[in-house]
Amino acid sequence: MEPESHGNSKHLSDLGIIDLDDQDEFRYDDFPATGMIGAEEDHSSIEPWSLDTQEVAFLGQSKNYCVCFIDIMNSTKIVSQLDEKQLTRYYSTFLNAVATIATNFGAKIIKNAGDCLIFHFPETADANNTSAFRNVLECGQTIISAHSLINARLLEERLPPLNYRISADYGTVEIAQSQSSKVDDLFGSTMNVCAKINSKASKNGMVIGEQLYQITQSFGEFMFKHIGKYPTAVNEQYAVYEVDTRDRVKTLNPFKKTSK
Repeated sequence: MEPESHGNSKHLSDLGIIDLDDQDEFRYDDFPATGMIGAEEDHSSIEPWSLDTQEVAFLGQSKNYCVCFIDIMNSTKIVSQLDEKQLTRYYSTFLNAVATIATNFGAKIIKNAGDCLIFHFPETADANNTSAFRNVLECGQTIISAHSLINARLLEERLPPLNYRISADYGTVEIAQSQSSKVDDLFGSTMNVCAKINSKASKNGMVIGEQLYQITQSFGEFMFKHIGKYPTAVNEQYAVYEVDTRDRVKTLNPFKKTSK
């Protein structure tokens, strides 16, 4: 959904921020591209690309990782009421809170797309590392527990409260590097599916895809509920599961929790 073209929403559009509201779904590949040329434009003055100067270079490497998407709900409506300074504080509070928790559990941040934070867990490259996969689920549950603290901070800043959805999955990703960034980027169907199933999470809840479920279903400290299926290119009946913890203990400071 494109931000409305007036007021602060136009400013968001200029920034390339993407929104995922209650009903919308998005693809990882839907993020704004730069330098796109319309078919009706005159290409005569366009210099040919040089493969030696690619901004994004695929490394010819693929790995199996857990990936995670955190997305704010209904953000277009919320931020349309904020001025530039408020908007900056609003997103900064959310993104930095979630990023702090994620990195404490061993995650690496890939990128943020305005109201969405994307990260992966490098240690899950070893499918036998059960503690790494536990960290994925515990990270999501800790982010859920931090909801009231994040909103308390927003209240201190006289900003509106927020809600979010969490999705995670496991699978093969292709690795790329950007000349302007030291952080690897990830592409592939695992990223797309994780983005798509995000809308199936409940408010301030977490869902995971079938491949991650197959690895974590034996973890007794978590509860899994089959909530639906999502059609993928290779599996028309790809299952999606809601995840919760059996004994939710209030964490005094989720931002200081470290991975096991």
